[in-house]
Amino acid sequence: MHVEGHQELIELIKQYEAAFNSNDAYAMNELFATDPVFVNFAGHMVLDKGVLLKAQQAVFSEGGPLADIDVSYTVERVTYLASDIAAVHSRQQSQRPDRGAHDRQNDPMEAVFLVVLRRTEAGWRIVLGQNTPVAH
Repeated sequence: MHVEGHQELIELIKQYEAAFNSNDAYAMNELFATDPVFVNFAGHMVLDKGVLLKAQQAVFSEGGPLADIDVSYTVERVTYLASDIAAVHSRQQSQRPDRGAHDRQNDPMEAVFLVVLRRTEAGWRIVLGQNTPVAH
């Protein structure tokens, strides 16, 4: 793993995880740049931050497909593309008390979560993101 020394970037992924697990669409949306491109777990491309917020609100709402799902993200690699642009690859996995840490074969939420971040005046923000399910 090449993740040492990238605390700001790892912290953004931890903030994303916290927003996901608390179903906080607004906190999650604030991690994105004003002009993001995001491909979600289902393969849908979202090209607008306002539309992204509405999608996040829908999936996290009561009865939504992610309302009762908790996940964890493990940063696996950080690659700087420029001094103010970085790509972060993370592993997304379900957080379930009935699943052992090594039981990935039955994890419907396992994915590779790739984000490209740009440093802004507000800090690092997600410009591009893709959540790719892992086939088992």
